[in-house]
Amino acid sequence: MNIIELQNLSNKPALYERGTSVMWTDPYISKQLLELHINPDHDVASRSRAKIELVSGWISARLDKPKMEILDLGCGPGLYAELLAGKGHSVTGIDFSAASIQYATKQANEKKLDIKYLNKNYLDLDFDNQFDLVMMIYLDFCALLPEERDRVLENIYRALKKGGLFVCDIVNEKNLDKKTIPQSWEIQEKGFWKDTPYLALTNGYHYPEAKTLANHHIVIGEDNRADTYIFWNHYYEKDDMISILEPKGFTGITNYENVLPESEDCWNGENVTFYVARKA
Repeated sequence: MNIIELQNLSNKPALYERGTSVMWTDPYISKQLLELHINPDHDVASRSRAKIELVSGWISARLDKPKMEILDLGCGPGLYAELLAGKGHSVTGIDFSAASIQYATKQANEKKLDIKYLNKNYLDLDFDNQFDLVMMIYLDFCALLPEERDRVLENIYRALKKGGLFVCDIVNEKNLDKKTIPQSWEIQEKGFWKDTPYLALTNGYHYPEAKTLANHHIVIGEDNRADTYIFWNHYYEKDDMISILEPKGFTGITNYENVLPESEDCWNGENVTFYVARKA
């Protein structure tokens, strides 16, 4: 790869441009993600165990009945699902990562929890009038492109029983400068992206016209092949959420600030807002 090719790859992506590779289905990277998910001490892939317990308790306090049918979208290795099932709820978890679903299923079987896990894309939900609560936690809602977001919300509305709840957390407009990742590069013999030597170039971009941020990663391996990964992350305020949720039929849209404790990183405390909406 010559310098001109690398320069072209490193240009600011067009809005909603797709990367050439998918992290969630890569056999090696998905295993690295799983290890990060189940590490209880940090917030890299999942939140720390203490924050997961806090959020699960916060969700439980908003439930209408002691036993509910719950759908956890983007459930990962089942960290929230297990806590809610442990409180007597029946949980269905969906995730795109086969590694996470395999791990979660094994854990649920060993612990004899009432959880069903499905390895599928939640863009393709086909449930009808089945759940009391649908949850999408750890900023998954913000990663959806507009057409994906509309499709998922239609699926969620259809999956909910009348009066059912939708709960999500989102990135808000506070501290956007800190939420835009800085330019960096790394060389590893083996690391997160590959089990062979690689060079990784990373940059973050802000697209204020679309209220979105992009994390752009270029990973170049020994074979000189470049894999690109682009992660889009929208930020929303309450007026945005109302304008998105109300046309899909949701009512009682309520925002909750500072559910998470303050910390040094920009994905906790005042930087994240939780929303609860109800199917009419």
